Amino acid sequence: MAKAFPAHGRYKLYCEDRLMISEVIGPWNLEFIREWSMASIPYCEQMREGGAWIAYAKISGSMLATPDAMDALRKVIINSRELYGCIGHVLVAAPNVAGRGIVEFAFERSYGDITKTGFFDDDASAKAWAKALLAQHHPQPSRSTV
Repeated sequence: MAKAFPAHGRYKLYCEDRLMISEVIGPWNLEFIREWSMASIPYCEQMREGGAWIAYAKISGSMLATPDAMDALRKVIINSRELYGCIGHVLVAAPNVAGRGIVEFAFERSYGDITKTGFFDDDASAKAWAKALLAQHHPQPSRSTV
């Protein structure tokens, strides 16, 4: 029997308006993705009740992850869309986060076919992107001049 690895990485989950926020300190592995995704289910269910929402990850430490963790993350992203109504995924990582250049390049290529994606240096830019995407799904009522 293969020995199980401990989860590498730490996270904190919470909801803010129509954002489900994951604060992640990496690097991470498959076991981390499994633990984090299971912990996020109640938050996803809560967000689904309110309609369209966005998964928002703030990454610090390192963005490096094992290939099997990245494959598992793809499945999590598909499930967030198909089962819970998530309309986009945004990452926030300062330029000095380890592995940022590698992950930034791969993020859109790996996940852009299954969800809207954004990748930003700072919260203000990421939240502006998220707000614009949410507005596309919750348009303001038009005023008619009848």
